[in-house]
Amino acid sequence: MDGPQDQIETEGYVVIAFDDPRYLDLAANLALSIRRTEHRPISVLVNPAVPINPAYNGLFDRVIVVPDDPTVRGAMNKMRLSEFTPYARTMYIDADCLLFSPRIEFFWRRYRGHPFAVEGHKQASGPAFACSLGEKDAGALCDMFDVPFITVFNAGVIYFERSDASKAVFARVRELYNGPRKDTISYSYKHAGEYADEPFFGVALATLGIAPFEPPLTQRLQVTTPNLAEAEMDIDTGTLNVVKRLPNGKPQAWSGVLCHFCGLAPMDIYFPLADKLRREAGLPPMERAQFQPVVLTQTQSSH
Repeated sequence: MDGPQDQIETEGYVVIAFDDPRYLDLAANLALSIRRTEHRPISVLVNPAVPINPAYNGLFDRVIVVPDDPTVRGAMNKMRLSEFTPYARTMYIDADCLLFSPRIEFFWRRYRGHPFAVEGHKQASGPAFACSLGEKDAGALCDMFDVPFITVFNAGVIYFERSDASKAVFARVRELYNGPRKDTISYSYKHAGEYADEPFFGVALATLGIAPFEPPLTQRLQVTTPNLAEAEMDIDTGTLNVVKRLPNGKPQAWSGVLCHFCGLAPMDIYFPLADKLRREAGLPPMERAQFQPVVLTQTQSSH
């Protein structure tokens, strides 16, 4: 196990597996999908609650044990990424994602030189960061922080570079999280004391003037599964095409290179893909009963 400052490598992937060993299983599936198409190293951040499964030895280039911060729970640990990444240029990916295509190289090149990059949209009014646990009003947040828009995005993928500008983003997130308007900015998430991370990052990016990348829905880095109506996913051919049915009934076509199976849904697609990757690596299949009906990642309905 290495510490983040032992060696600063150029580029690499980071995934977090805190608190529950099941996250490490998901992180292993992500790593298997990356290694199928990619040469860049992969690091996993674990906390003391997650033992390292010997079956995953060699799958991660680095296993970095992060000390617990009693003031931070769950998804908010993303604001600690800059402290523990071993890379000068980091692509953070949630554990419940799978990489489908080597076209991710295009996004590494597109984002290079940007201190902090996310894929989403600018929003000045209406409900934002909506999920079944809550939502926030973009206009109210704009008024509160005197900004023209809020950066709305799914934090399943975050790219950042080792720079003062990216450190300012993480510092701003922590400032907002520790500040008096914490409950106005975000909402309680899955567990007691846990908050949704995206509103904090969205406000931080807006106050720092960092707009999201806004590619066409058919040219995405990240495709998310909420509101899924149809899907064409083939990890051998790199095919990732979906149709989403919006709440108003309108269909949307999305295509990309990386699928974020929010809440592992649809499970009848995620588990066969994960088991295929594991079978190719000589690993046992997923123990599906351990993941049902427990949902590890809350579904985001808006992005």
